Amino acid sequence: MTRFLTQDSSIPPYMAFPRFLLDKDGLNETAKILYTILLDRARLSQKNDGWTDEKGHVFIFFPIKNLAEAMHKSEMSIKTALMALEKENLIVRKRQGAGFPNRIYVKYPPEYLTQMDRNLSVRQTENCPTDGKQTVSVTDRKLSSSNKEKNNIKRINSESKDNRTAYGSYRNVFLTTEELSALQSEVPHYQEYIEKLSRYMVSSGKQYANHAATIRSWALQDHPAPVIRTYECKEDESL
Repeated sequence: MTRFLTQDSSIPPYMAFPRFLLDKDGLNETAKILYTILLDRARLSQKNDGWTDEKGHVFIFFPIKNLAEAMHKSEMSIKTALMALEKENLIVRKRQGAGFPNRIYVKYPPEYLTQMDRNLSVRQTENCPTDGKQTVSVTDRKLSSSNKEKNNIKRINSESKDNRTAYGSYRNVFLTTEELSALQSEVPHYQEYIEKLSRYMVSSGKQYANHAATIRSWALQDHPAPVIRTYECKEDESL
């Protein structure tokens, strides 16, 4: 069931579609959507430690199989789209050795950062004469939504990085001293779970909001808490 959008509606999660892709006639729709997904993932990596190389370039891991599942496309379609993006110099892939996914560097044409849209300008507004409400600039609305999203990302990442130390082979599992101490006492073989999470995030391209909670969840799945049976009964009952 769908609902009408109102002024108080919460917007579902979405990805920002880069406008410059509208001018890329050499890319089909699959390649454009794929680039949007890769750019969205790169924006997350941009805000987190451990996802830049020695030159300061942000990279991501996103295996072809996972991309195919995310886009509901065949792996061959994803491979073709990736090659098209490479041809347009919008991504660079670097091999990491057998058994490891390629690093993907997402690139962009810098001239589009300052280019005004051909159809929209700051002065354009949406007029609503029938309800008597004040007109609001289209650009202002978009900037408001964009700024709100950026502020949320900054808040989440600043909270997640405070007093956290990077663990795991890929230095991408972040835990506070308190979280690490709690895992040591609660989770047997907690170090194995840290390594498992570190490798899994790299190989799958997935990221988690709370790494300590993820480790606890995995440990509970592997070792469910035993059911405690009680043998109490009422006075008029017998065991």
